[in-house]
Amino acid sequence: MNIHENIQYESDKPNVVIIKKNDAVKYFAVGLGKNAVLQKHKTAFPATLIVLKGEINFKFEDRNYHLKTLDTFDIPVEEIHEVQGLQDENLFTVLQEL
Repeated sequence: MNIHENIQYESDKPNVVIIKKNDAVKYFAVGLGKNAVLQKHKTAFPATLIVLKGEINFKFEDRNYHLKTLDTFDIPVEEIHEVQGLQDENLFTVLQEL
């Protein structure tokens, strides 16, 4: 599978493509257009995010992280957050350890 061929960058909603899912991991890519938001949510599992293209704001209620291409970020478990795309095309992957 080619992620680039399967992802879209829309400004009104995120686009998610599953890369791999089994009993041990869930690995997926998220495409966001400019100002698109992955709405508030939390993860029950340890997760690592890698920005492959563009820039995103990773927002918690009390802090904000500006992440750029090739930045990595460990997403805290059980903490509500949202992600906003800042460029026309923003692409990141998330690896969850189930």
